[in-house]
Amino acid sequence: MCLPHPATAGSPGLSAYDALVLSHRPVAYWRLSHPSDGTESDRTGNGHKGTFHGVTSTVRLPNQDGAAVFDGSSGYFEIPTAKQFHISTTGAFTMEAWIRPHTLQFADGNQTGYVHFMGKGTKSGSGGDREWAGRMYSKVNKENRPNRISGYAWNLDGGFGAGAFIQQPVKVNEWIHYAVTFDTSEGAYGKVRIYRDGVPAGTDNLVYRPGTDDEVVIRPKPGPAPVRVGTRDGESSFKGAIGKVALYDRELTAAELRSHYAAMTGPATPDLDSDGVGDVFSAATRTPTVGNGKGGNRFGPGRAPYL
Repeated sequence: MCLPHPATAGSPGLSAYDALVLSHRPVAYWRLSHPSDGTESDRTGNGHKGTFHGVTSTVRLPNQDGAAVFDGSSGYFEIPTAKQFHISTTGAFTMEAWIRPHTLQFADGNQTGYVHFMGKGTKSGSGGDREWAGRMYSKVNKENRPNRISGYAWNLDGGFGAGAFIQQPVKVNEWIHYAVTFDTSEGAYGKVRIYRDGVPAGTDNLVYRPGTDDEVVIRPKPGPAPVRVGTRDGESSFKGAIGKVALYDRELTAAELRSHYAAMTGPATPDLDSDGVGDVFSAATRTPTVGNGKGGNRFGPGRAPYL
């Protein structure tokens, strides 16, 4: 099988962060940087084009790339289903995104007080199509889980799912690097792991209440629901910004996720000429660019500074 050639930092409009993520071979990658365009192409070359609904504005990520702002009521980004988006296709899966809540108390919440900021699944019960989702709780909720961030997988009929969570302080307008991995072959039930800012934050088995009368073993199967960002099924909506959504048909390592966080938050400088190279320092490679003829500074031999 011929894999698409990943885009590089020199590709038009792509940053060093984008190039690093693409080098780790996601099956789909959407930057969510220009929602006013109405649609966005999948930067992997795999053709998973998405459409924005009620989303037009952006804010800046730590590396100054754009990210889409979701209004917490009706805005979302949608991509039709594909074989690569099912946990069951390879038995291993990773979802990754940068999220920034604009409130700690969401107005539109599911059941006990949470919203889904991305996911796949629109209905439960007979003929259901639940698969996976990223979730964030309000600060005050019925389960006493203040601003818990989690990642879940379900059987197609929904009901109880299994996942891992982050229970750490969250601030309004604070960027969080979020990633959840699934491996259905690990251990007796399979494993789910969650990371915040490249650091492991929690892990659990893919089973609800194992060894009890209420036990539900999660055996992910493919469903027809689209992937959505900003919501999962329209029953709840995230108020805040989301960018750099990547899906993988494998479990990313902690080292790979740490490198993504470092590339986004390291001492990078503006890319004034949009060549994908920081004008003084590259956070992706952790090396200076001054004097090497790269980046907008153009301080190589015979070159004047880019102003």
